[in-house]
Amino acid sequence: MHFFELSGFLDELKALGSPERAVWDKNYHKSRREHWGVPVPSSVRAVRALVKGVSDQQLIPIARSLWNTDLFDPMVAAMKILSLPRVPPSPELWRCVLDGLRVVDGWALEDGLAHSAWKCILADERLLDEVEEWTRHPNFWMRRAALVYTLPYAKPGRCPERMLRWASFYAEDPEWFIQKAIGWWLRVLGSHNPERVNSFLDIHWDLLKYVARKEATRKLPKPYVRT
Repeated sequence: MHFFELSGFLDELKALGSPERAVWDKNYHKSRREHWGVPVPSSVRAVRALVKGVSDQQLIPIARSLWNTDLFDPMVAAMKILSLPRVPPSPELWRCVLDGLRVVDGWALEDGLAHSAWKCILADERLLDEVEEWTRHPNFWMRRAALVYTLPYAKPGRCPERMLRWASFYAEDPEWFIQKAIGWWLRVLGSHNPERVNSFLDIHWDLLKYVARKEATRKLPKPYVRT
């Protein structure tokens, strides 16, 4: 497919779904958008077939056209395109992340954009100043993204302190998805730096909700014991 024809691809993608799965998906994601019930492996195969026939320069415009449908399954396909190695980090890709994040209303779409965000942030760490502004955003999905989109800094070889400061701001946040993100970040960090996770928990344990405590301690090499 050297020429991308949006309606044709949408028809092909929709045919891969089922009404039954669409209902289940919509309920599971608590989504306001139309769902087609396309299984993830089928979506991946459809995207692979699509991108074989287009140039690298077409990938971001195609992803944007799919995202702008405001339909869940095409939006998932758009995120898979943007995460491809053929799409390098760039200001244009970062704008896609920001534009996408503004209309995110669930974890699946937010997390799907994370791969593109990671590419951009790791290529230009000045973007962390912008991400830090999200920690004060009234929309909790934006606040959550500040942690999810900086998960590479919970891994070996990178300094986690800036994000741990954000997590400390969030410790009192009652939103379940925020608490889950705190626990997720600490779980990744704890796989190689349990001492730092333990010290964070010693300070913030009483403020954290059960889900954050559970996630943070789930893969520590030794059971957490508060000092």
